[in-house]
Amino acid sequence: MNTSRESRRKTKIITSARENDMNIDTSDKATRRVIAPYVKIIRKTDKAHEKEPEYEKFNFYIQNKPSVLLHDLTSFLSDNVDLVLLLHETADVLKTTTKAAGVTLYMVDSASEEIYQSQRNFQGERHKVNWKIQKGSIVAAYVAYKKEYLMVDDILGDDRFPAGVGYQGDLVKSVLCVPIVTPDGNCYAVIELYRTIIQHPFNKDDLKICIVVTGWVGAAIHQNHLRLTLQRQQELNDYLLDLTKCYFAETVAIEKMITEIVKFAKSTLGAERGTFFIIDEEAEDLAAEVFEEGVGVGETTMHKKNVKVRLAKDRSIAGLVARSGETVNIRDAYNDPKFFTDVEEKTGFITRSILCMPIVSVDNILGVVQVVNKINGVCFTASDENLFKTFSVYCALALHYTRLHQKMFKTDKINESNLKLLKLQLKPCSHDVESFTQKSTVTIPYNFAEFRWYVSPEEFPDMPQLVLHMITEVVGKEEIHVKNMLEFILTVKKCYRNNPYHNFEHAFNVTHCMFIILMRNKETFFEIEIKSLIIAALCHDLDHGGFTNNFLQLTDDTLAQLYDESILENYHYRVAMTILNGLQIYNMTKEDYNILSKELKDAILATDLASYFKFRMKLQQLLNGNMLDIDNARHRTLIKAICMTSSDLSGNCKPFLVAKNICESVY
Repeated sequence: MNTSRESRRKTKIITSARENDMNIDTSDKATRRVIAPYVKIIRKTDKAHEKEPEYEKFNFYIQNKPSVLLHDLTSFLSDNVDLVLLLHETADVLKTTTKAAGVTLYMVDSASEEIYQSQRNFQGERHKVNWKIQKGSIVAAYVAYKKEYLMVDDILGDDRFPAGVGYQGDLVKSVLCVPIVTPDGNCYAVIELYRTIIQHPFNKDDLKICIVVTGWVGAAIHQNHLRLTLQRQQELNDYLLDLTKCYFAETVAIEKMITEIVKFAKSTLGAERGTFFIIDEEAEDLAAEVFEEGVGVGETTMHKKNVKVRLAKDRSIAGLVARSGETVNIRDAYNDPKFFTDVEEKTGFITRSILCMPIVSVDNILGVVQVVNKINGVCFTASDENLFKTFSVYCALALHYTRLHQKMFKTDKINESNLKLLKLQLKPCSHDVESFTQKSTVTIPYNFAEFRWYVSPEEFPDMPQLVLHMITEVVGKEEIHVKNMLEFILTVKKCYRNNPYHNFEHAFNVTHCMFIILMRNKETFFEIEIKSLIIAALCHDLDHGGFTNNFLQLTDDTLAQLYDESILENYHYRVAMTILNGLQIYNMTKEDYNILSKELKDAILATDLASYFKFRMKLQQLLNGNMLDIDNARHRTLIKAICMTSSDLSGNCKPFLVAKNICESVY
């Protein structure tokens, strides 16, 4: 009869274990490894074998432990349950299983290196009973110190524990005390079982039961901590990655960025407050801008303080971290010599624990981030520090990006200011404008429409008027803003340096050649092409320094660093657009102006002789194959490029004495 009842009880236990096992995520190998001894399922293929007699009682107790313990520990592996309550239930199970007269649960406070009695229904701070973790005190303090189990038959006669079990009550004689230690060596709690003088002392079977159960609980705590750490790490990585994408995609105020970062850091680490320090690179000493939370209830927005903090001489934890570049974890603020209470005396804020970490770039410290007071714990743990390290990497990235953005913003504003100054200095003299306006037309030379004509020294003063004549002839007077065109021509003249060859005289000659080409082929080119080609000829060597592209590359000139190819030609185009953007010389829409800008760039870049030889070869192939099509956009580009180069080199085709003077100017 008893055998039948025992069989049914075992079957019920196995069924309960199976049901609990079904709720466990089987993909978690660590979880399965930890709980395997307690939820083992008997398979048909398993061979039955006879147990050794000395283990029968031990196995009986393990198999008959209450299912609530298995259920709670299984839940603990997957959820963040009340661990203290679970440990109390475990202690009660061990009390019942070992037939102890009583049980006491002690929790370990690693920050203060103390243990305290945990009351099942009362967790108040004011009435905690604490003992220092050391020898020569109570049994539980000794076990927490050694991190080893202890079984004493007669506690009254043991001189190692002058304070006994630490409390008065039943006549305690036999004590079985076991620590709950995680696999990485951290003592989390101590369970103390005792029997009175009228009971037999604890035996080895009782000890085995306690060791197995507490060992399993310690492993479960460790696994849960690892799981939660990985979960928080993943959440932190996902959040910061999304945050990084957000701030790289658009420009965001630094206050908003820091608010979001600190807010999530507080949530992830379970901190009460957060502070962000940004080191000022331009300051001679170690100064920083400080961002702190508002004083309003529930306000989490970070506000920038009006006064910078001098961290070089500051006695705060942030100052220490900024100077040393090392992370500081203050576990007990008031017992740590590094912590000063000056600020708290003014604000009334009570600091218990601090985690402060530098934000480091490749070669210097960008800032410091600090969180204060662990909410769901006594202090910040090693896993919190590891999370904070990941957090600081993203902070460094965000700060680096912010600094780059600020530098770019300042540089843009400086460039805008310099551009305004440049345009002011480029404006022609008011007397020249007035003189040009009063005398905008001159007598055109008799052979001006021939390629062989070249401006004489006597005609140099009339070159601006002749340029206006050429533009008016090819474009049409109705298409021109005359006043703006006059200012444009004089500005272009001013931007040519007094070089022997690359000067305004050369630009005028190139414009004259292009003028003749366009006048003889008006039907060939579109109106927008004519407008751009005549202006490109005039502007193609603006602000030429008298050096070649090869020389600029060999000397690593600023322009060579700015442009990869066609260095001078790109620069000439940029100067031309600087002048044009301030003057509307043609009557055209914005869309037409954009087309004009592109045509102008293609035309000026075509004056690079390195490009000319490529264009010439392609055009020669089209002509030899009788495939040239003027309506083909690519073919038209080649034709316009050849027109620009021909005009640029047309001085060599002038009468001998003119060509001789030009060649002597070049060399």
